[in-house]
Amino acid sequence: MFFALRGIKEAVVSGYSISGVDATLTLRDELFHLAVENSRIYAPFVLESLCWTVAVITKRLWADLSEEKRATFIQVLCNDILDHATPCIGIATTKYILDEVSGGSRCSDLHVPWEFHYACKVSFERLYMPRLFEASLKILHRQLQRSYDSSQLKPGGRQTIAYERRSALHIVEKVLGWTFTSSDPEKVIDASFGQTKGGSRGNTSGVDGQCDDASDIDDLDGFENQNGSLVFNDETQNRTPFFPHSWQPLLLNRDILGMFFSVYDAAVKDQMHTFFSPGSAHLALQCLIQVSGIRGKDIFSAPTSKESDALRIEYAQIIMRGQLGLIRRICAADLTSEGSEGVVMATTQMVRRFIEAQLAERPLSATNGQRLHPLTLLTASVPETFEYFNEVGKLISMLLRAASGILESDMIQHIDEDFGDMDNYFVMQAFDELASAWSSVINEIREWSFMEDANGAYRERIEQSSISNANEAPDMLLKNSADNPSVLASFMQFLATAAHLIRSDYIQLRMLMCEDSVYGNDAHGDVSVIDQGLLAKDYVVYEDQLQFFALLSRLDIRTSMDRLHESLCSRCNALQSEFGRIESKIKSGELAVSGGNSSQKTIDLLHEQIQWIILLIGHSLADSGISERVLIPQPIIDYSASCLSPEQDMVVHNVMVILKLLQFELESSSSELAAYVSPLLIETIYWLLRRIGPIYLLFNSSDYRRMSSSLISAFGASSEGGNGQAIVQGLLNFVRCTFDQWSSEEDLLHMCISLLRELSQCSSISQEITQSPLFTPFVLYLFDNISRIPESTHSSVVEALELLTCYAHSAEHDHYFSKIKALIMHGIINTLSDKDFEDQCHDSRIVSSILDGLDMMDGLLSAANFRNMDMVFQVVFEMHPILARLLSVYSSGDEVPRKVVQVLESAMRYLDISSLADDDYLLQFSHNIKDILHRYHALKQRRGVSLNSSTDIDSLGETTMLISTMSYFIRNEMGFAANEASQSANRAVSDSYGETEVFGLYCIHTTVSLEQLQAPNVLRGYMQFLSEMIQYRTPSLLRWLPLSVWHSVVAMLVKGTDNEIFDVCRRTYEAVSKLGAYLKVVGLGDAPEGLQQVLSNGIKQMLSKLLETLLFSPFDAELVEPAGVALVTLGLLDPEHLQACFRELFSSVHSGAAFAERLSATLSKFNSELESSEPIKSLLASTDLIPDPIDGAALRQPLFEFLVNARAVLRIK
Repeated sequence: MFFALRGIKEAVVSGYSISGVDATLTLRDELFHLAVENSRIYAPFVLESLCWTVAVITKRLWADLSEEKRATFIQVLCNDILDHATPCIGIATTKYILDEVSGGSRCSDLHVPWEFHYACKVSFERLYMPRLFEASLKILHRQLQRSYDSSQLKPGGRQTIAYERRSALHIVEKVLGWTFTSSDPEKVIDASFGQTKGGSRGNTSGVDGQCDDASDIDDLDGFENQNGSLVFNDETQNRTPFFPHSWQPLLLNRDILGMFFSVYDAAVKDQMHTFFSPGSAHLALQCLIQVSGIRGKDIFSAPTSKESDALRIEYAQIIMRGQLGLIRRICAADLTSEGSEGVVMATTQMVRRFIEAQLAERPLSATNGQRLHPLTLLTASVPETFEYFNEVGKLISMLLRAASGILESDMIQHIDEDFGDMDNYFVMQAFDELASAWSSVINEIREWSFMEDANGAYRERIEQSSISNANEAPDMLLKNSADNPSVLASFMQFLATAAHLIRSDYIQLRMLMCEDSVYGNDAHGDVSVIDQGLLAKDYVVYEDQLQFFALLSRLDIRTSMDRLHESLCSRCNALQSEFGRIESKIKSGELAVSGGNSSQKTIDLLHEQIQWIILLIGHSLADSGISERVLIPQPIIDYSASCLSPEQDMVVHNVMVILKLLQFELESSSSELAAYVSPLLIETIYWLLRRIGPIYLLFNSSDYRRMSSSLISAFGASSEGGNGQAIVQGLLNFVRCTFDQWSSEEDLLHMCISLLRELSQCSSISQEITQSPLFTPFVLYLFDNISRIPESTHSSVVEALELLTCYAHSAEHDHYFSKIKALIMHGIINTLSDKDFEDQCHDSRIVSSILDGLDMMDGLLSAANFRNMDMVFQVVFEMHPILARLLSVYSSGDEVPRKVVQVLESAMRYLDISSLADDDYLLQFSHNIKDILHRYHALKQRRGVSLNSSTDIDSLGETTMLISTMSYFIRNEMGFAANEASQSANRAVSDSYGETEVFGLYCIHTTVSLEQLQAPNVLRGYMQFLSEMIQYRTPSLLRWLPLSVWHSVVAMLVKGTDNEIFDVCRRTYEAVSKLGAYLKVVGLGDAPEGLQQVLSNGIKQMLSKLLETLLFSPFDAELVEPAGVALVTLGLLDPEHLQACFRELFSSVHSGAAFAERLSATLSKFNSELESSEPIKSLLASTDLIPDPIDGAALRQPLFEFLVNARAVLRIK
C-alpha cells in the first residue's frame, strides 16, 4: 500500500488536468476517511504516507476549490484534532499540510507556477491556519486539565495524555516558527519566492540549533524576507517571526501564554513523556522560546498608543512570571544531573530572546514630553521587572559557580574527554547566551545616555514640542510613570550591583580553569590541552567573554579595579616569593637549575592566573579600536577623577604593577631562573601594552572634556607634568631586552613588533621614541643582530622601524632609511653577484637568503606613507633588475617567483603612483611592472605547462596575489585619472599603463587554469579586476587584448551571470553594463572581424543566460538593479535576440493561455516603461568616449514588477 500511495500522489500531480477537480476531490476525501477508519490497523509508516498524500492533493486542489469547500475540509481536520483519536489523523495531516503550504524544501513538486504556491500560502495562513492552531491549543488545554485530575485517569491514561500533548505541540511549534507573507495587499510577491540562492536554512523553531527531528529542520527553508532579500543563517534567525495583527487574540491572550508554561510543567511531571522522542517537554520548551520573543508593531497594534503599550506590558508580565518559575527551578536543581542540559539551554535562550525583543522596539507612550525607553515602560508598569532581572543575574552567577563546582569535582575528567574543555560544556554555552542578553541591556542604556548627552539643547526644544502635542493627545501619556533618566539611572545602579557578583564568580572560575589546565594534565593526560583549541590566543578565543567582563567592570570600575589589583598583587608577590625561594635553593645546591616539578607547577599556575588577570584588566581599560579611533573610556576617566589622590587610583596602580612584573620577568630571563620564566606571560603583557599604549600614553587632553590629574601624572606628556615619556623609553628598553633574551620565541617577538607598529600610529609617541637616546642603539642592535632573529619576523621588523623612523628629523630619517635599504639589498646583491650563483641558486641557504630579502622589501613597502614615498619608490626602481634576474634564474620551483609576485602586490597596494615627480618616472614605473609581468609569464611558459592548474593553497594564493596586483595597479592609476579618456593624463603615460594592465589580464588568462579562476576567492578578485578594467580601460582592451583571451573573458562573464557568490554576480553585472554601454554608444569601429564575432556571440550568450537567471534561478533581490541594467543594456545591443528569447519563453509556458496572455502583457508594459525611461535616453544620447552605464535606480521599480510577475508564471515547482 505504501508504494500504491506514492503512485497515487504522483498520478494526481501529473494527471490533474485530466482527472479534474471533482474526481480529485473525491479521491482526497476517500483517502482521508480511509486513514481515519483504519488508524489502528495500518502500520505507522502507511498512515504517514496516507496523510502526506492527502496533504499534497489538498494543496493541488486549493486554487480550484471554493472558500466553502476549503473551510469544510479545514473544519473536518479541526474536528478530528478535537476528537483526537490515537493516532490522530487530523494532526498528522495538518503537519504535512503545513509542510506543503510553507513553500520550503518540504514542499512537493506540483509542476505549477510559483504564484500558485504563493497564493496557497497567503490564503491558508490568513484564513485557515489560525483555526488549526486554535484547535491544537484546545487539545493542549484539555490534556492539561486531564493531567491535573490524575485520580480519574484510566490505566494507560497518562501515556495517552503524553502522546496527545506531543502531537498537538508538533502543530503549535510549526506554526510558531512560520514565516508570514506581507500583509500589505498592494505588495507584489517576493522576487525569489522559493529556495534562495546560497541561502542557509532559516529554522527559527525550537531550541537554537536543535530540532525535534530531521524533517522539521527544513520547515521554513527557502523563503526570503519581506523585502525580497536573502535569509541567511545569522543572528536574525534566532528570533520569533513577525505575526500579523489577526493573531493578537491567540498569541497575546493571557490564558494561552500562561498555558504554554503550564504545559511544560505538566510534561516535566509526566514521567511517560520519556517514551517519546522528542518528548513533550522538549517541544514545549521550543514553543516557549518562540512565544518569549513575540515582536512587531502589527501584533501589538491597538486603537491608541496607551492600549498598544498595555498589550506589551501584559505580555511582558506573563512572560516574566513564567520565566521566573523556570529560572528558580534551574537555580534549585543540580545542573550536573542527567537531562538538565535541555531546560538550561532553552531557558537561557528564551531569556535572551525576550530581552532582545523588548529592547528592539520603542513604546508609543510618552512621559514628560519624551518617548519612553523600553526599560522605562517595563520598570514603571511591570512590578516583576527588577525581580526578573535580579533572577537572571543570579542565574548567570549560578552557572559560573556550577562550572567552578564541576572543576573542583571528579566530573572534570569526564567533561574534558567528552567536550574538550569546560568552555565547550553546556553550562558555559548557557552563560554565553545570558551574557549576550545582559550586554544588550548595558549597551542599550549606555547608547541612550550617550545620545541624551549629545543631543543637548536640541532635545530640550523637541521636548517642549512633544509636551504640547502630548497635552492634545492624552493617550500618549502613561499615568504615574517615571521619566527615562531617573528609571534608567536606577536600572544602571541595579546592574552595577549585580555585576559585582558576576565578576567575582567569573574571576574565580577562570582561576580554577587555570589550575585545571596546569594540574589537570597529570590526571587525564595532555589531550584536553590539545582539544581546547588554543592554537589561537586566549584573547582571541574568549573575546566575547572578555568584552562582557569589561562591560561589567565599567559599571563599577572602582570595585572592579580594586578586586583585580588585589588578585594581581597577591599573585605577583607569590610569584616573586617563589622565584626567590628557588633562587636560594639553586645557590645552596639543593635544586638543579633545570627546576623541580612541584616548583615548576606552582610557577606555571601563577603565570597562568596572572595572564588571565592581565587579559581582564586590558579589556576593562580599553576597547580594541578595530573600526574607529579609540579614547580612554569615560567610566575610567570619571573613576580616576574621583580618586582623592594618585595612590588611590587603581587604574594607574594596575598598569604600574604590570610594568614592574614585565621588568621582573625580563630580569629573571637573564639569570639562572630563566627556565621558570613564561614567554606567554611576557607576550600577554605586551598585548596589554599594545591595547592601552596608543590610548593612554601621551594622550591629547583636548580629546576629552575633562581629564583626571592622576592619569595625566602617570601617562601624560612632560609639558603637563606627566610621566609618559619615561614609560615610552622604558618600553623601548623592555623591547630591546626581549629581543636579546627571547630571540627564538617567534610569537613573543611578533607581539613586540606589533606593539611598536601600534605605537607608531600615534605621532606624539613616535616622536618621543625616535628622540629617545635609547632608539639609535636599539635600531643598530636590530641591524647588527638581524640574523639571530627568526626570519619570519624580519618583514615586520623592517615595517615597524621604518614607520617609527619617519618621525625622526630629516637627516636622521635619511640615515635610518639607508640602513634599512642596505639591510634589504645587501644579502640579495651579494648572493646574486656570487660567480657560482646560477650553479648553486637552488641551495636551501641561498633560497632562504633571497626569500628573506624579499620579505624585508615587502615590509618596507607596507610602511610606505607620504613621509617616505619618494624614497621607497627609489628602492623599488633599484629592485627592478634584481626581481627580473630572479624570475630569469628560478625557472623551476615556486617559492621565489611567488615571493616576487607578493612584493609586486605590496608595491601596487601601498605605493601612491600619483606622487611620482613627472611623466618620465610614471613611464619608467609602468615599464618596470610590465617587464616583471613579461618575465613571470615567460617563466611559466619555460616550465612546459601553459596553465598552472594546481589548486593547492599556495598556488591559489599566488593566483590571488597576481590578480590583486593588477587590481591595485588600476585602482592606483584611478587616483590621478577618472578613466582612459580623461584629459588629465598624459597620452603616452596612459597608453603605457593601458598596455601594462592589458598584458596583466593576458598574463592571468595564460598562466592560470579555468579551474583555478573558478575558486571562490580567486573568482571574487578576478571579477573585481575585470569590472575595473572594463570601467577604466575598454578602449585598451579592444585595442590590445588578443582574440584568444577575449574568448576566455567572455566565457568568464557568461559564467559569472549565474553564480552562487553575491560579489561575483554583482561585479559581473557591472562589467557587462559598462562594456555594453561602451559598445552601444562608441561601437567597435574598425575592430577585427574575429573580435566583433566573439563579442556578438558573447552578447547573445550573456543575454540568454542572464534572462534565464533572472526569471528562473534563485535570486538575491539586492542584485535586481545591477542585473536589470545589464539585461537592458544587452537588449539594446541585440534587440532581435532579446525578442527571440521572449518568444521562446512564451512557447515554454505550459500553464494555459491565461498565463501566456499575462506574460505577454507583463512584457509589453515593461517595454513601454523602458521606451520612456530617461536613463536609457541619456545613454543613447551620450557622446562620451567612455560612457557611464545606465542609472539603475530609475529602473528598479519597473524591473521588480516585470521580474516578479514573470517569475510567478515561469518558475515551476
